[in-house]
Amino acid sequence: MDKKKRRAVPPLGRPDEAPVGQSRSADTARQPTSHARPVGEVLEGLQTQMLDAVSDPFFDKGATTAMTPVTKRMRSETGAVEVHAKRRDPAVEATVTIDVRCDQDQVGDAGRYQLRAVGHVTCETLNGHVDSEFPVSIEVRQDDGALTLGSDEVRGKIADAIRSTGTSHEV
Repeated sequence: MDKKKRRAVPPLGRPDEAPVGQSRSADTARQPTSHARPVGEVLEGLQTQMLDAVSDPFFDKGATTAMTPVTKRMRSETGAVEVHAKRRDPAVEATVTIDVRCDQDQVGDAGRYQLRAVGHVTCETLNGHVDSEFPVSIEVRQDDGALTLGSDEVRGKIADAIRSTGTSHEV
């Protein structure tokens, strides 16, 4: 498969950059929570959920993960996790990337998450190289601050993206 070209997505930023509430991009969601968890713990949970979302016999080369180390400054933490799944024939690669930033309030456990989650599918077809990108939904549970990935939704969006390429194999 040719080296994939993806648009450059700037990171959510270091904790000392623009204050929360000022948009850096249209695809960044901001969610308050009464119990903000440490970002490392949040990323581990999302990584497990993403692996579940791409664990499908269709991806015969398995899945790999990469996690950006969490950086912390004062009461803010940032980090990212990415999962790649591959298939040999037809050549298909699916990637889900999630960036998380959490700004904790000065008092108590409350805070605000900034989330950016995107899926990307690359296929080699008889007609050439096809790329597809889709948003990924993440729910912030207010009771415990946990982040939940819509695994079934991600699976469906990956399948739709593969079908849209005209690939003849069942997803």
